[in-house]
Amino acid sequence: MSSTKNRAWRFAAMAAGTAALLLTACGGGFRPYPLKNPLWTDPDTRPHKTPPEEYYSPWAWDAADQTVFRPFARIWAVDPAGEAVNVNAWDEVPDSSWFQNRIGRFGMSPSEAARGPCVTPPLDPKGPWTVKGGKPNGANPGFITKGNDDRLYMLKFDGTLQGPRATAADVIVSKMYYAAGFFTPCNRIVFFDRSILKIDPDAESENEEGEKVRMTDADLDTIFSKAIRLPDGRYRASASLFLDGKPLGPFTYQGKRSDDPNDVVAHEDRRELRGSKLLAAWTNHFDSREQNSLTMWLEASKQGGHVRHNIIDFGDCFGSIWEPPMLGRRIGHSSYLDPSAIGEDFITFGLVSRPWDTARFGPSGRVWAYFDVDRFDPEGWQPGFPNPAMSRMVERDGAWMARIMAHFTDEHLRAMVATGAIGNPALEQELLRILMGRRDKILARYLGLLSPLAKPRVHVVEGKARLCMTDLAVHGGVFTPAQRKYRARAWVTTDLAPTWDPHVERFGAKTVCAVLPQVAGATLSAPGYVVVDLLGQSGSQTRAPARVHLYHGGGDNYRVVGLERPDDDAPPG
Repeated sequence: MSSTKNRAWRFAAMAAGTAALLLTACGGGFRPYPLKNPLWTDPDTRPHKTPPEEYYSPWAWDAADQTVFRPFARIWAVDPAGEAVNVNAWDEVPDSSWFQNRIGRFGMSPSEAARGPCVTPPLDPKGPWTVKGGKPNGANPGFITKGNDDRLYMLKFDGTLQGPRATAADVIVSKMYYAAGFFTPCNRIVFFDRSILKIDPDAESENEEGEKVRMTDADLDTIFSKAIRLPDGRYRASASLFLDGKPLGPFTYQGKRSDDPNDVVAHEDRRELRGSKLLAAWTNHFDSREQNSLTMWLEASKQGGHVRHNIIDFGDCFGSIWEPPMLGRRIGHSSYLDPSAIGEDFITFGLVSRPWDTARFGPSGRVWAYFDVDRFDPEGWQPGFPNPAMSRMVERDGAWMARIMAHFTDEHLRAMVATGAIGNPALEQELLRILMGRRDKILARYLGLLSPLAKPRVHVVEGKARLCMTDLAVHGGVFTPAQRKYRARAWVTTDLAPTWDPHVERFGAKTVCAVLPQVAGATLSAPGYVVVDLLGQSGSQTRAPARVHLYHGGGDNYRVVGLERPDDDAPPG
């Protein structure tokens, strides 16, 4: 667009804003969007001088707080889950210190998805490596090591019960979360010989009383006794590259930090944290609690730095077995302490049928254990401990994450699963089958109630401007192109009259376009206002529309300024 047109649009933006105020003052109920681009970058990475204090989150306290104290304290609270507040005019989440738009907005090739956040060479298995300390917590054994590249890594092992599940999950799921938009560490599988290790004289581990003691070969013996050893004597581990910056401890899934001036949105009202429930459900990341997150302080310039919020440690995913067995079968279907289920069981003497009653190992046996498709309920999935943000997920949050998940094709999943170096084709195929099946169930549930049409853009073909959108229900395989029919309607000028039914065209299997109506007398300096509903139908079922707001500057000059997803097909206003 020329500089003259830019100046005209800026003038028009001021005029449009004035018109919006006048229309609102008239009590008409219809609120035009301002003539400006949507916010795609949240300014929450502005540098400030003082780093926030380090936050320590005791496992026992967080468990008690989320399971007992917080629910009890909120029994009488009148606090219904409203809409997320960090959403832009296009119904999307801007880039921030919490989230970066990736596969959902820009797309990723399978190889890019498989690379994930890894930009450095892999840890050299030839060594030498220096053991710097024991892994401080978590279910799987491990230790901290410095590679011969002078970088620090957390090495984690599988244990002896479930083969390569834990390390494969840690690597694969970190890449799935990263592609979706979250910040995660670079996790890779490594095979190495123990002889390359030497213990730093200052290395420490924890004894049975939780006290720090000097680390010895006996500590390594304990760790390696729970590791997978190959026939050639090498060990298998996941190597997690330490994150850049200074660690400040976990982030919380509720509230705000008073010592971070950029933290202005309550965490439970952030759409990305709410919507992460579907990623957790997909992978059965039941341990999605604050201890498995990490906030880092990044020095930005002489003006100071800012924080970045990372999600870490995915070794619980893909079917972790717990003792007693019945508890392991409940994982994903119920929280550890579920008052409603306990109450129902008490009243009915345990006669209520539960999904976990019939849970059995699948074809993989212990490896993927109870991780399955048949009993998976996307809407009913629960983490082990109540998660304050996930518990506030509403339909629009789930639909947003499902639109991102629709971009994970079978080819993407194959590429990411390959990074888990599972080493058994049958186990790999079974994991792929489960991930594809659970993905499809999530998409079928959350791309149905609200419109799955996304990515509005204006194309000019043969002198006619068209509003085009991508049908993510087709892209994600919920419907075939033959199962979808489309119609459109438009309201011209800000008083929403007259109504216009634009001609609808298809371009390829996934793109639908509506020819845009003209606003008489519209110019760049005095643009008209157009609202277009694009609606996809499957059989006799009518879906709610994608409602796109545009300014018309005359001729083929249109600008998209807003996107709504109503929950019915009533006209705007």
